Amino acid sequence: MESEDGDVEDNNRGHSLSSSKSNLSDHSLVGIETRFAIAIKSLTHLLDLLLQSMHSVMMSHQQDLHPHRQQKAKVHQFLVRTFSSPTKCNHCTSLMVGLTRQGVVCELCGFACHMICCPKVPTQCPVPSDQTKRPLGIDPTRGIGTAYEGYVKVPKLGGVKRGWVRQFVVVCDFKLFLYDISADRSALPSVHVTQVLDMRDPEFTVSGVRESDVIHATKKDVPCIFRITTSLLDGGPSLQTLMLADTESEKAKWVVALSELHRILKRNNLPNTAMFRVREVLDSTVSAIRNALSALIIDPERILLGTEDGLFCLDLDRSQIARIGESKKVYQLWYIAEEQLLVILCGKQRHLRLLPIRALETVDVEWIKVAESKNCITACTGIIERGPQPVFCIVLALKRQNTSQIVVYVVNRDRSRHHKMCEFTVAYPVQSLQVLSDMRLAVGHQSGFTAYCLQGAAKAMPLVHPENQLNNFLNFSGVDAWRVIEIQSGHGGNVHGEYLLVFQTLAIYVDLQGRKSRDREIMYPAVPKHITYCDGHLLVYSETHLDIFNTQTAEWVQSIGLKRSRPLMNNGSLTLTYINDGVNVVYLANMHTRELLNLSPCDRDGRLKSKRFSLREPNRTIRTSTDRRSKLISAPTNFNHISHMGPGDGIQKQRLLDLPTTIETADQSTQQQRVSVADMQSESRQSVASNNSSSVSTPPSPTNDRLSSSYDS
Repeated sequence: MESEDGDVEDNNRGHSLSSSKSNLSDHSLVGIETRFAIAIKSLTHLLDLLLQSMHSVMMSHQQDLHPHRQQKAKVHQFLVRTFSSPTKCNHCTSLMVGLTRQGVVCELCGFACHMICCPKVPTQCPVPSDQTKRPLGIDPTRGIGTAYEGYVKVPKLGGVKRGWVRQFVVVCDFKLFLYDISADRSALPSVHVTQVLDMRDPEFTVSGVRESDVIHATKKDVPCIFRITTSLLDGGPSLQTLMLADTESEKAKWVVALSELHRILKRNNLPNTAMFRVREVLDSTVSAIRNALSALIIDPERILLGTEDGLFCLDLDRSQIARIGESKKVYQLWYIAEEQLLVILCGKQRHLRLLPIRALETVDVEWIKVAESKNCITACTGIIERGPQPVFCIVLALKRQNTSQIVVYVVNRDRSRHHKMCEFTVAYPVQSLQVLSDMRLAVGHQSGFTAYCLQGAAKAMPLVHPENQLNNFLNFSGVDAWRVIEIQSGHGGNVHGEYLLVFQTLAIYVDLQGRKSRDREIMYPAVPKHITYCDGHLLVYSETHLDIFNTQTAEWVQSIGLKRSRPLMNNGSLTLTYINDGVNVVYLANMHTRELLNLSPCDRDGRLKSKRFSLREPNRTIRTSTDRRSKLISAPTNFNHISHMGPGDGIQKQRLLDLPTTIETADQSTQQQRVSVADMQSESRQSVASNNSSSVSTPPSPTNDRLSSSYDS
């Protein structure tokens, strides 16, 4: 600026002097005045430039003396982002797990963190360099942070003999996250977690392998393979995951790092957040479970199983299975215990049928067909009216062209057991139904939920407020709506102050007006196949594992390695899974409450239960009495054993009576029978007296009675 101003000033000065000399020689006053005015204007412009340069110099000098004044006015501008590959939080170093909206990123400095870490981030933007890069490690007191990461290979689907596939592994929050990598070497790992192994598992161990453990692996790979073991079935087989490192030294690093982390975990006594344990109910020897679609727990001894071949009742105490009704495909089951009524969605045309629970005890119980139930999409049961005698309802959604029809039935004690209460049409396909505690009906549809008041006119209210920030995201993504969970609040825990809206890709918290109530959201580590709710916890089923979240705190509390699992009950208590390539039905037993099923290895008589179930004929009583006496013959009274009636000479010495076959024969032989019976009674008294007088009975001869069998009365 100074050199340029000087040049301009010198040029103007030279120009003005030369001009004045020529004008003086010409003695022209007009020319002198004109040129003098131009010179004054040029000097004024130069003074303005000089003042601007001085002001800029002073400002830069102040910034050098007080640099914090400019940065204090600059704050982070965080925006929610969706990451396409595994990303760690710059504040806590933990992974930002989820399928979408995993975290926030500052548009000015690029600082990325969890939503819950956002208030803890330094306000200075950009964050000082000494705070942006934190060393890897897990906080042992809280159990959060990333400790180790690298690349390994795991067996392909089908075992080691089919080969290995490369995966990216991150040890974070005392869990092992395994991510798939595409065949392209430059490709980044997928954001979807392939498998999760929890180091807090009571059976967690890491060790090397021998050749006998991996018989299908090549000999050069055996020194590079290590094995991670976690629990699976309670008292049954464990889950073993094999990993192949690039070199033997890399394998040693993995084993040492994981062993040391597990030792730190045990030493710090972090709280055990596990909620469920897995107990086996049925294994692959019961052929009916191979096509199982639904199930119900009737009592601790019996369960109902809905399959593609029909409805079956299994008596766990007697190891018996019996068919109930016809061979119709059973999609879903509900049980209204107060009304002793089963609600069954079955048949090719997806009709709804009602069945009294006494059908499990007696024969010839009529199935009640709900007339307007063809093409039923889904259904639910709930309380429609509270009081000393609560009134229950059955709500079903019927498929219509471009719309859905919702019909509400009230359960009564008439012969039909139901009558229609109301019906209405909605302009969208219904994805889920649920009766809330305030007796409103929550209908799930694409991108949202709508609540309807069933008493009077069906008034609609969206559960996501139009002004909610998430509304635009839900409408843009078009996610499916799976479930509404009422979150209890207040001192007694009986007041519902929040809703947890469960969608296909995440679960969000809203208040009763539909506005966002928490910044924290429940993020699924893998793509969910099914989602259920049980005992205050959200159960998220994926292809390789089951993840469990506490709905009150939104914390991820447990992971169970159940592969290809899906819930058979609405709350997931009974789950179908595959263990060692065999299908199993397992029970998710709550560790903190009493179990709903009696799975003790012995029956009520103290005998060891058989795992093989005997199939009874259709329309036979399942729970028979303990004795086998015919209902047509009275029980004996004053009975004493007289003599052996087995094969041999003993039966020839008895005076057997021919029973009459017709009324005429009975009349003719009445007198003869009276005489014969009198003779037998006299002989019986003599035999009983002799038996009572003898102190020790003589055992039968082993030679004569070798082929005889004992007779149990």
